Amino acid sequence: MAIERQQMDILVITVVLSNGLTFDHRYAIGNVRNRDEFELLVDSALRQPHEALMGLSRARAFVLNNPWGIYNVSHVMGLRIRGEGSAQAQRLADHVHEMGFLARDRRV
Repeated sequence: MAIERQQMDILVITVVLSNGLTFDHRYAIGNVRNRDEFELLVDSALRQPHEALMGLSRARAFVLNNPWGIYNVSHVMGLRIRGEGSAQAQRLADHVHEMGFLARDRRV
């Protein structure tokens, strides 16, 4: 009997650099039980990059985890968000746009 493995829901934040390189940072959202918990996760992951890129802070760099990376804002063209795993993961990723952070990135 084969055991079906369920893929964990992941929020992927992609950093797009001015030289065309992209780097993915993966945040597990499988243990998030409701939208409020998801918003706390997103806020903790994206607050620093958002404020640095928008000039809302004096920071000229920001950090993302999973894998860890530090980015100079003058080399970052943008950030994209997508959900991997279930349809719910994509709906939660879409919610990032509603929170006012970023545009959606949909891969078909």
